[in-house]
Amino acid sequence: MSKNPELRALRLSAWAQVFFGLLGLGFALYTKSEAILLDGYFSLIGFVMSLLTMKVARLVDRPGDETFHFGYFSFEPMLNLLKGLVILGVCGFSLASAIQALLHGGRPLSVGPALLYGVIAAIGCLVMAGVMTRWAKSTGSPLVTVEVQTWRVDAVVSLGVVGAFLAAFLLSGTRWSGFVDYVDPGLVTLMILGVIPTPIRIVLESLGELLSIAPERPVQEEVQQRFDELVAEYPFEKNVLRMAKVGRISYLLAHILVKPEFRDQNIDELDLIRKRIEAGIRELHPSWEVDTLFVAEESLM
Repeated sequence: MSKNPELRALRLSAWAQVFFGLLGLGFALYTKSEAILLDGYFSLIGFVMSLLTMKVARLVDRPGDETFHFGYFSFEPMLNLLKGLVILGVCGFSLASAIQALLHGGRPLSVGPALLYGVIAAIGCLVMAGVMTRWAKSTGSPLVTVEVQTWRVDAVVSLGVVGAFLAAFLLSGTRWSGFVDYVDPGLVTLMILGVIPTPIRIVLESLGELLSIAPERPVQEEVQQRFDELVAEYPFEKNVLRMAKVGRISYLLAHILVKPEFRDQNIDELDLIRKRIEAGIRELHPSWEVDTLFVAEESLM
């Protein structure tokens, strides 16, 4: 077993997704429910992506090499982007199928077994969401954090399955039994409308990181304030900070315009200032990479 807690969390998530994916496909074949089939697809997609996630988790721990001089950090948002796009694709296909069924009289299904599946899946997904939340907090891993979001989505979907099939079970045998055939496609539609904001958010955030988007405004202001405090005692005219977030790593490039009386400092003294700045920033955010450049002309900033 891996000693890396991040990989242990991802491996646990992957095996749980295999279980729920196969469980969903089995119940879907028996009950003829596309809602359950969609739930099973989500789990199996999650399993395949978890395998890729574990590979990426190993890669990002590597230092830079001849091919990737700055390391493999960009693989994290690239994987999350792929994951979000795949989920969006499945949602689009399932939504089209559900709308078609609603327009043509719905779909019959076996309500009792479908309700049983919903209960099992809901309890299991809620437990996994709680377990993965603890792992995410202890590891601080963006990859595990996305797994938490995935399990929460699965839990919401499964709870929706329970609610809808419970309603269908109560309607069976009553004068409203004609609506039972509409429950499954109606549920698929509602599931997708409820789920789709999460993959959209993952896609947008991951795309932003691939494009080297800056951290959130409060983080930028916090870093700027700390930086100004660290260099306040030196005769610097101004500084310009540029920041980017890629996966679990944030990058700070600082240009400092020095006054004429400070330009004769030797390289050792400048390196001490660099080390002080880097240590001070990492007290706030341990994962930050910091580069500090001293310039004599403002045009070079």
